[in-house]
Amino acid sequence: MNWNYPFATAEYFFIFFFVLAYTAYIVRTIRVARQLQTTARTLIIKLFLRSISFSLLIISLLGPSFGEAERDVQAKGKDIFLVVDLSKSMDAADVTPSRLEKVKFELSRFVENQRANRIGIIVFSNESFVHVPLTYDGEALGLFIQSLQTDLLARSGTNLCGAAQLAYDNLMGTADPEGRSRMMIFFTDGETDSECSHALFNNIRRFGIGVYLVAVGTRVGISIQQNGKPMMDENDKLVISKVNDAYLRKMAETVNGSFFELNNSRNDIPQLISAVDSAEGTLVDSRTITVVSNKYYYFLGAALVLIALDVLITIGTFRL
Repeated sequence: MNWNYPFATAEYFFIFFFVLAYTAYIVRTIRVARQLQTTARTLIIKLFLRSISFSLLIISLLGPSFGEAERDVQAKGKDIFLVVDLSKSMDAADVTPSRLEKVKFELSRFVENQRANRIGIIVFSNESFVHVPLTYDGEALGLFIQSLQTDLLARSGTNLCGAAQLAYDNLMGTADPEGRSRMMIFFTDGETDSECSHALFNNIRRFGIGVYLVAVGTRVGISIQQNGKPMMDENDKLVISKVNDAYLRKMAETVNGSFFELNNSRNDIPQLISAVDSAEGTLVDSRTITVVSNKYYYFLGAALVLIALDVLITIGTFRL
């Protein structure tokens, strides 16, 4: 039998108090019995029951365990690139407080739920850059997420295909690429009409890279503010930014990926987290551990039964 807790000062105190109190009780009971010229034979039964009950209570406090079992525990991880759109349209406020600020909040929540996975960040507008390489450091990721701004990149635009190519190249460039589970998650309003190469899509499907596209924004759209004023196009017309969910749905279908929405009326991030968690990961650690359980309730139950018997047995110290 093993013990979950050591025999410490508290147990010594309880034993000392029990012996002291019960010794005083025995002396007093015998003295009363002699004065009444009778005996207290049941005192022996009481002493036996209470001593065993007290011992069982002490044992239950120590947390006895027995019947050890071995269990195989496996830790599985994934390589995930978060691909974030930093084009000027991500400052649109049709999602409160803005598309990018909402994305940053959800990215932080996502990272908190993916401690076992390596995560990197790619930012893009017209051009794409690796903002954070693949890492297990969740705290560093959180700091880089908060630093995301649309003015981080010099040129605005939405070159989604270039970002997808960069994410693919970095995922496949890791050690043992065929032995790892790889994913890319896009956060974008999808305001682009560019067509990605068939070779890129074929390679994504071929190597089983999971693609998740999160459409950020609304179909109604909103004007974009620049220097405190509404942005105008080359023809001096008001620029209205709308989410291009049709493009993103088509891309998700082409690469056998998944499509999600993020706006004021719908937030699919919990479904995204669930989908990523349910995807098969790569075995990164495996070990056998010994599992023991606290069986205190057996001894506690026996002590309660003896205490109930003790209540039913009385000590007669005088006769009528």
